[in-house]
Amino acid sequence: MKYLLDTAVWINGVTLPEVLPQRIRRVLAKEDLKALCSVSLLETAILYRLRRLEFEGTLPDLFAAGLSADLRLVELTPAIAARTNELPQDFPGDPFDRTIVATAAVLNLRLITADSAIRDSRSCAVVYYPFKPSRART
Repeated sequence: MKYLLDTAVWINGVTLPEVLPQRIRRVLAKEDLKALCSVSLLETAILYRLRRLEFEGTLPDLFAAGLSADLRLVELTPAIAARTNELPQDFPGDPFDRTIVATAAVLNLRLITADSAIRDSRSCAVVYYPFKPSRART
């Protein structure tokens, strides 16, 4: 396992894969095992409840489509929880971002993200791509 998916990367890969750059789609298409933090499921559910995430179907449908055989859910561990407190002072306070970055760092995974604050923090290895918010949503 080499890569950890940020929540937005995972959601976009399932609902709107065309918004991901080709190089990111190639990584996601590889049969290599990839990881997703279990907290990303909670973050997705919250975004859905707040109507900040729209797609056809139900939330369980999204989860079923997105949890493929080459994706392993990574649970929160004491080491990951402790690492969230070791991030730089200026790291954003979002608990999901903190947990995802700590997970990548503890498990020595490369985090695929479009979040420039995560990239700039240098708190874990990152595969970054700029997201263009003007892209159409379904």
